[in-house]
Amino acid sequence: QALKEEIQGSRGLVAWVRQQVIPEGRELARLAQERVWSEYWKDQPPTPQKIAQHVDALLCSLLDKEYEIYLEYERECARQAPELVLSEEGARHFPNAAKLLRSALQVIADSQKPPSHKLGEIAGYLRPFYQVFEQSLAQGRRGRAGGSAQLHIEYLLHQLGYTGEFETQQVLNGKVDFLFPSKAAWERDRQRCIIVSVKRSIRERYKQVFEELDLTKGLTIYLIVTEPLEEARKDLTSAKVEHITQQNIYLVVRDAVKEAQFSKERQILGFTQFFNEELPLRRQLWKPLLQNGLKVPE
Repeated sequence: QALKEEIQGSRGLVAWVRQQVIPEGRELARLAQERVWSEYWKDQPPTPQKIAQHVDALLCSLLDKEYEIYLEYERECARQAPELVLSEEGARHFPNAAKLLRSALQVIADSQKPPSHKLGEIAGYLRPFYQVFEQSLAQGRRGRAGGSAQLHIEYLLHQLGYTGEFETQQVLNGKVDFLFPSKAAWERDRQRCIIVSVKRSIRERYKQVFEELDLTKGLTIYLIVTEPLEEARKDLTSAKVEHITQQNIYLVVRDAVKEAQFSKERQILGFTQFFNEELPLRRQLWKPLLQNGLKVPE
């Protein structure tokens, strides 16, 4: 129990190791963007038109590639954990884990025991350590997975030519992920603006989406949910979707989710519809505000 308490939690061993090894979200997003762009556009930089043609595949690839990269760093966390725990700082903060690992090292150093016997003893020491370690990693993974979705959407918006036509993390009545075209425009004529909120999934907390937005009815709001198809089948139930659409909110999902689950739902859009149809249509409404000087601050 003492080992478990030491390893888990926001100040536990796993959180500390993760902080030493795994880059921040913006860096993970950048790595994913570099890999995806090099895979898709090997010869020359793409035009906005080319990006628009592949926008669903690109966004899905960015999200999935970042998750792959994150898992790569998780494996590195497991590899580096013993050395970090046995360091002076690690042993001071996590004495139970350090004691367990030192016991395993003593087995390795014992020249009287046959190798197979050593392996069995070492496994006995390391099993409880890595069992709790992996459980804690998995819990953090669920919270972290897709955490950079906003950064990937922002990246695509710049590539598609929307630079200067949106702001992120703006506080209205509640905080919103994207506000088109600007806070100044919102204060002048909010009916011409749109709000976009981004979630990895909605699960049981979907009603909190509306509490977080806490905005007056009658506005144009899009909720982007980035989870893949198999998760969406379980998460996006008819009750949740009905509740969302009744709030006059457009739900935006991967094209595969749209086609498989919501092909006839007009208020549920695929990524391609959102980027290639909805945004250009709404852009015609907010453009006059930008022409009147209500632009994004540089």
